[in-house]
Amino acid sequence: MKHERKQAERDIILNPLGKTIVSYFVDVKRKLPCWQTWKDNLRRWAVMGKIEPANINVKTTRKTWESWLLASYPNRITEITLSQGHTTVTSIKHYLNVAFTKDDKRDMKDYIEGWME
Repeated sequence: MKHERKQAERDIILNPLGKTIVSYFVDVKRKLPCWQTWKDNLRRWAVMGKIEPANINVKTTRKTWESWLLASYPNRITEITLSQGHTTVTSIKHYLNVAFTKDDKRDMKDYIEGWME
């Protein structure tokens, strides 16, 4: 059985691009998709991108963000894990050692640059 989260609240640290995107979501006038629709959309987009969709779910977005941050800012593990609501052990076990190439890190730079200022 999965344990309930222990952290009552957390600060989500976003870079300037993330802050802009979140403001768009806040201003959306129509209802956002439920988690089942989000999962279906992610899997459909994966197929379109020739990515195996079997292990893609609603947590994929957050997990991707965390792995990108840890790959780019390994010296900021405490801030990253607190922001994500994980323990340091969980982050190290699941996200720190993702084998990103130099090209991967270059491609993710536009999305994460400025995360910690």
